[in-house]
Amino acid sequence: MSMLSRRFAANLASQDWAAIVIEFAIVVAGVFVGIQVSNWNADRADLRRAHAYLARIHGDLLTDQRAIGNSVAYWRKVIAYGEAANAYAERGELVDGSRWRTVLAFYQASQMLPFRLADSTYRELLSSGDLGLIHGEGLRSALAGYYVTGPAVATDYILRYAPEYRTLVRGHTPPALSDYIWQHCVRRVGAMDESFVPDCESPVSEGEAQAVLDGYLAAPGILPALRFWMTNQKIGVALLESVRRDSVAMGRQVEAEIGR
Repeated sequence: MSMLSRRFAANLASQDWAAIVIEFAIVVAGVFVGIQVSNWNADRADLRRAHAYLARIHGDLLTDQRAIGNSVAYWRKVIAYGEAANAYAERGELVDGSRWRTVLAFYQASQMLPFRLADSTYRELLSSGDLGLIHGEGLRSALAGYYVTGPAVATDYILRYAPEYRTLVRGHTPPALSDYIWQHCVRRVGAMDESFVPDCESPVSEGEAQAVLDGYLAAPGILPALRFWMTNQKIGVALLESVRRDSVAMGRQVEAEIGR
């Protein structure tokens, strides 16, 4: 039995009511203070967890911005290849006067680089039920807008769409030439920072390259498919730029919340 308990029992036995009231008040105050301290500690722990989540989300947003920069540069190059291929189909304009480079333009215009948000931290917040740790309703709404309902959703769909042009141009490219392009004309295949080799040397003669070009133009539907694909890519790039702006704005909101 604690000293306070013994004193309380002794006062009760002697019916020292004033002392009893004082001792009882001390006990109640002690319990209240203990609860308040416990709640304060829990709040501090929740705040630390919230800030840890937000710091990770901030890192994810920076990752998104870097990935978007790489993706936009990539897709603009693919669009440029498509425009060069279309210029040959419409006006007979060779790329740098080279039939090989024109073949390469047709092929590289079929390339794809899907983009996906770095959303693992946000998904963890949802699955763990910890989203309530983010106290600001405005910030929670902004996060949902960015990760769930914003333009990134449409961007993911559009940039993962496998176009008919891709099937057509690759189906009319000799396998050995296709293999050469993948081995010598594309860097970091499959990576989020995949890129093109600007001065990829020709493995074929200009006469052989012309035969491939003739096959492309003779393929039914290849030019409408190319034009549709180019339009799709331009929409994808516009959406990526929108996502990048949203990501920067989202980063500022997260920084402000962490700084409170």
